[in-house]
Amino acid sequence: MEFTDLYKQSNSQLVSFSPDGKFIAVAVEHRLIVRDAETPKKIYRVYNCSYETAPYIQEISWSPDSLFLLTASYATDRVDVWSLEDEGWRCSIHDEVSRVEKALWAPDSQHVLTFSELDLRLSIWSLHGRDERRYIQYPKSSVPVAFHPEGTYMALAQRHDYHDYVAIYATDGWQLIKEIEVATVDLTGVMWSPDGLHIVAWDTASSFCVVVVNVAGITKRQYQPEDEGLGIRTCAWSPTGQLLALGGYDKKIRVLNHLTWRPIATLVHRPQISGEVDVFTETEVGQSLTQSSQAVMASKQRVHTRFDLESTPTSIKTVVPQDIHRAAEAKIGASVVEFNAEGTLLASVNESMPNSLWVWRVADMRLITVIQTIKPIRTCKWSPVESVLAFVTGMATVYVWKQDQGCHLFEIPTATVNVSSLAWNPNGNSLAITAKNVFTLAFITE
Repeated sequence: MEFTDLYKQSNSQLVSFSPDGKFIAVAVEHRLIVRDAETPKKIYRVYNCSYETAPYIQEISWSPDSLFLLTASYATDRVDVWSLEDEGWRCSIHDEVSRVEKALWAPDSQHVLTFSELDLRLSIWSLHGRDERRYIQYPKSSVPVAFHPEGTYMALAQRHDYHDYVAIYATDGWQLIKEIEVATVDLTGVMWSPDGLHIVAWDTASSFCVVVVNVAGITKRQYQPEDEGLGIRTCAWSPTGQLLALGGYDKKIRVLNHLTWRPIATLVHRPQISGEVDVFTETEVGQSLTQSSQAVMASKQRVHTRFDLESTPTSIKTVVPQDIHRAAEAKIGASVVEFNAEGTLLASVNESMPNSLWVWRVADMRLITVIQTIKPIRTCKWSPVESVLAFVTGMATVYVWKQDQGCHLFEIPTATVNVSSLAWNPNGNSLAITAKNVFTLAFITE
């Protein structure tokens, strides 16, 4: 893995690759800077957003066709669209009725959707001023909008008359196609399956309820486990749409199949690992695990580590949450559930074991690898093109796991960088590694 120089950025959450993988956009105070993704020293565009209130740029979003960029300053109620091809072109969006709380692109790259405060309405703006603006009432802005894989339909969470609904709109004219009532207390998430045949909706943290409907609006299954406790924290479809993984606040992952929508497996993060499982443990070179943990916390100098393959049975470090009664805020449950690009592997992180990354084989739903790190895992992401899992822990190191090749670590040349997050280039050739006020690109080498 080869690293570039460090470059400035003001918000690590806004470092974003273009969908075609050619550019990377970052915010530097009130400026939007677009760099070449292969040669980041080359600056392609610089846009002066001139937002007057810190934190200035609060949102950066690429259009699906990679030709436009959206920026937003919700503090000043401003949303702007910039053209990558025409540096002088700009489109400003302002809702004269209420403040904008969220903005996002429509799949056609020609419309922008904005949510008003207090969930008053969803506004649909056209980049062509001659088109009439459209409105949709009663949206739930806290629930992400879900689009059909082909971009032809939008699934929107709505609430009116004291009930939750999933409304399906056609994106060519934004007319309502179907409104589906779901039996949830407080609808929290909506997601379209990768094959475009089903929509899943799930309830709040206090109620384990998931509803699966088809595109005709017919409810295929409302699943609530017999041992119903706390609700669903995260949800993930397999790439084929044949499996649905539900990560719960109860630390379990329930995997539903697309035929009966019943669990075919329940994956449990156990504190004791036995059997044929590869357990990789990170230790500081020349010290025990306990000594290395203390050294990492006390020193800001370069800490060299390695991975040792442990024999089983072995124990996994567990953290007891401070307040389990506030599930939505407490660090408990399966916070990460993600399939790889081929759908053959599933990665997970349990917040009660924050220093451990779990990898399951989908074919037989068996645990094959557990990776234990010195510091808690901050971010983990599968490569979009192959079965390579990259993750960071807040140290100046990038970790990479690949099946049959084990776990490897790559040290960033600058020892004082504490990596907070990472993002893959859509082409899978590189990673954006972000830390406080800086970022670097890491290129995958054989």
